[in-house]
Amino acid sequence: MPFCQFSSESVISNTTNVDNVFINEFLPYANDTCVKVYLYGLYKCNTPNTYDNTLEAFSNILGLDTEDVYSAFLYWQDQGLVQILATEPFEVVFNPIKSALSTTKKYNKDKYSDFNIQLESILKGRNITLNEYYQYYEFMEVYHVEPEALILIIEYCVRAKGAKIGYSYILTIAKNWAYDGITSYEKVDQKLQELEQNSSQIGELFAILGIKRVASVDEKELLVKWKQEYEFSFETIIGICKLVKKKKMKLTNFEKLDLILTKYYEMKLSSLKEIENYESEKEGLYKISRQICKGLGLYYDNIEPVSSNYTQKWVLMGFSDEVLFKIANYCFKTSIRSLDGMDNVINKFFKLGIITNDALEQYFEEILKIDNNIKSILDSLGLLRNVNKFDRDFYKTWTTEWQMPTEIINYAIELSKDKYSPMQYLNKLLSLWHTNNVENVEQAKKYTLDNPIVKPSEKPKRNYSDRDYSKTDLNALFDNLEEIDL
Repeated sequence: MPFCQFSSESVISNTTNVDNVFINEFLPYANDTCVKVYLYGLYKCNTPNTYDNTLEAFSNILGLDTEDVYSAFLYWQDQGLVQILATEPFEVVFNPIKSALSTTKKYNKDKYSDFNIQLESILKGRNITLNEYYQYYEFMEVYHVEPEALILIIEYCVRAKGAKIGYSYILTIAKNWAYDGITSYEKVDQKLQELEQNSSQIGELFAILGIKRVASVDEKELLVKWKQEYEFSFETIIGICKLVKKKKMKLTNFEKLDLILTKYYEMKLSSLKEIENYESEKEGLYKISRQICKGLGLYYDNIEPVSSNYTQKWVLMGFSDEVLFKIANYCFKTSIRSLDGMDNVINKFFKLGIITNDALEQYFEEILKIDNNIKSILDSLGLLRNVNKFDRDFYKTWTTEWQMPTEIINYAIELSKDKYSPMQYLNKLLSLWHTNNVENVEQAKKYTLDNPIVKPSEKPKRNYSDRDYSKTDLNALFDNLEEIDL
């Protein structure tokens, strides 16, 4: 142990110095994970000998995978800020910031000489640091962007923001475009022409919103998104702005307008008339949504998401509020007590054409009739309980898929009711008869679970065109042979 040292409390209450060069030159270009790892690592340099100064402790404290921490340190090593000395155990040394700047990757001066001249001409009036040059070079190398293309982007950003614009803003725009494959001079020029064509429309929107400044690149791209991706007409966008202002909602920037338009887009409301109808009927939808939630046994402080994500869609599908309330009640009684669960039920009804109240009532009557039949079978078997999902599945298999006549089902019930597991016995018996194509009680009497095979001479006659037994019959015969205890 060292002769003199700070206590752990002193270290925690002390400060960790972060060089301003790091904040200005490196932080804007690193992702959140890398910044988090670097700053926490810098903090741990104050207590290098503590038990928690390990890769695993980093991962646990920061809530990251060890691979993420390792990748972050690899990134900072590439930037020259740290040096990885060993991997087992993991060991890292933090380098001085100035040392990192002096050891940045070297580039061919001739390769970017024209770029440098044009850059200095565009950004005249402010100092361009070596690291800024490096960031531009690095960007062009990594994203394979033509120097002429980047110059176009820089010129455009300067016109929008002025010569004092930071290079972090420029590279953010350039990277977003590079992700979309806009890396050549021709593609950048085409993109800029597209943005400029909307300048007059941007001005009109700014006037409505009371914004008195030059539009940013981001705002111009938002207008392109609304018109091309969301497919809103400009007249619809203008109408929405006026509608929002009429409701005295604060709308001072394009970010808030984007949230509103995105909501309408996700709700599949594309025309101004649909949007106006929705806004005028919104309170009614809220009321319906609250009643539906009550029917499902749910409660939400904010009912708007329920209305926009569920109720609005169900109403557009043609369901009335009365029908929706009945479906919610039906869902609750059948243990479906979520909005997603009710949405699945509604989609099923919609596919079946069950939308109106009369159609729903008829459906419920059929369900009730089937449940009554099943309950009668359960009573006959001595099973004194309510009908469940498995009972309904069994009944559907017997009557719909196997098409067993009622008289055969009733005969099987008589044979099963005194058994130890009557429902299991009933299923096995009906399955045996279905496999052997039994069509009436007389035929059924020849097949029992104790003697599932009938001699060929006693087998019910079948009509075959050119053979006595089908492949299905032979397979069933072999299956039954396996059940005999030889």
